Amino acid sequence: MGEGAKPTLDLQHLQKLVSQASLEVAESFAADYMALLPRFVEPIVRAVGARDGDLALDASLNLKTKSWPVGALRMNQLCSELELALALALADWATAKAVARDIEVHLPRLQKALTGAPDVAFRPLWPRTLQTAIAS
Repeated sequence: MGEGAKPTLDLQHLQKLVSQASLEVAESFAADYMALLPRFVEPIVRAVGARDGDLALDASLNLKTKSWPVGALRMNQLCSELELALALALADWATAKAVARDIEVHLPRLQKALTGAPDVAFRPLWPRTLQTAIAS
């Protein structure tokens, strides 16, 4: 991994989504992302464990593309690392398993950062309705 670890969460990405779309779109996207995050991670871990490179790559690309607009930069970076491990002519399953484990371990850290977002920097994006969605 040539570069250092990215931050868990960069809320400027959501601010950009607000400016490009709307506050409602950004809130909806963030709420959906938070609600579905465990369901994005689980297929990665399962596919890597089963050495199903196609499924692992598909699941990783799915999580990666959804993580970027929310500002989940570390998760995005981990997905890129997994894709790199899977892209080798003969998949590097030891590295892929280690990265899949890192993704799984990072999940609660990202969830905590997302639920703590009102205290961080972007209060307008996190109304009570979003807090309710996070809690469920």
